[in-house]
Amino acid sequence: MKKKLYGIFLAFAVFTSCATFKDYEPQTVDVIHFLRKELQDRTSMNDTTSLLHWQNFYKDQRLQELIREGLEKNKELEMARLRVDEATASLRGAYGLLLPSVSLTGEGNISSFDGAKAEKTYNLGTTLNWETDIVGKQRNAIKGTIATIDERRAYRQLVRTRLIATIAEAYYTLEMLDAKKKVLEETIDSWKRQVTVLQALMDAGETESSAVAQAEASRYESKTMLLLVEKQLFETEGSLSILLAKNPSAISRGVFSDQDFSNSLATDIPVTALATRPDVLQAEAALRSSFYQANVARAAFYPSLRLSASAGWTNNGSMGIANPGSLLLQAITSLTQPLFVNGQNRANLAIAQSQQKQAMAQFSQTLLDAGNEVNNALKAYQTATRQTNLQEHQIRKLQEAIRAADAQMRYGDGNALQIIVARQSLQTAQLQQLAPKYEKIESYIILFRMLGGGN
Repeated sequence: MKKKLYGIFLAFAVFTSCATFKDYEPQTVDVIHFLRKELQDRTSMNDTTSLLHWQNFYKDQRLQELIREGLEKNKELEMARLRVDEATASLRGAYGLLLPSVSLTGEGNISSFDGAKAEKTYNLGTTLNWETDIVGKQRNAIKGTIATIDERRAYRQLVRTRLIATIAEAYYTLEMLDAKKKVLEETIDSWKRQVTVLQALMDAGETESSAVAQAEASRYESKTMLLLVEKQLFETEGSLSILLAKNPSAISRGVFSDQDFSNSLATDIPVTALATRPDVLQAEAALRSSFYQANVARAAFYPSLRLSASAGWTNNGSMGIANPGSLLLQAITSLTQPLFVNGQNRANLAIAQSQQKQAMAQFSQTLLDAGNEVNNALKAYQTATRQTNLQEHQIRKLQEAIRAADAQMRYGDGNALQIIVARQSLQTAQLQQLAPKYEKIESYIILFRMLGGGN
């Protein structure tokens, strides 16, 4: 019996001698090449752990409170956490496949033939079944499940970084709209005073009614714009409230200005962070998972060895019924080689290999997208900075023009339409200046997110 068992193991070893599976090798990424050449001199290989923590980046205390509230209550982030828990539970199940399964069975029977005395029999025993993992099918499945957990953890971090950035963008949008509202309110008051002055000049015969009408029309235009800004404020507060998983309400915030962000991101890009972005980590974890799924599909071509044993007590034997029962022992070894399922196995392997190639293509594309997003965010930051500086010069010149035109009009040497046009241009410039200021902040938030910030 022992010789036969050894023979089975020897034959099985011969069949599976070629069933060797390599472990996944992490991808090497030279992230510097994903940035445009004119930006590569701004890169840094320094550690960015502290730099990319959101609390070190967003210094506004009100914003920090909103981010904490969002991280605690946001429903999408909660679902991402639950998906990680689900994958972790699957891993525990996969580890269980490496262990034998043990079951307890019991059976009793009462029988009587032709009115004879009833006979009672019973069987009580335990059964052990174990499929050995010599070819590594189950171990590869476990490694694939671990990769799936890593993928879902990376997705959870991706949701987290996007949530933080979205909350910050909404917060600064509210501050920017507040600034627009203030400009319009001040402009409306200015037009009101201007109308009063022009009305007095018209009564004195020093200007025409058309100038008064033009000033009043400009005031109404500013009031119309103010209503639109107030509507945007209302809607933005509602959207931010939903991100925080609460009913729409007013949001406490500061005053819009150039925020105190560290300039190191714009002047010294931590390029190593590109390789540790959550979406890049997610893409590589998916690639690793597909690698091990291909190994599992390949392992289906090899034999499987199952061992089973049972032990128990019975009083139902072939030589008559005895009580108490006798000990019954049994052991079975089975070797199964798939013969007529190779068509399905080959199809499964082809599918797994195709999915692995797709995962590799997705990983490469994710890296390309990451570099392009950083390039665009940095360019937007630089452009917004230059626009803001130029518009500051424009506003100063328009303010000088208004003062000069107002003085000339008061002394009777100026044209009322000149000051009206100048005030209109000043309002437009002040409102337009807010856009690049916000874009500067927005591009910096995007740059922070694109580099994986949000731990």
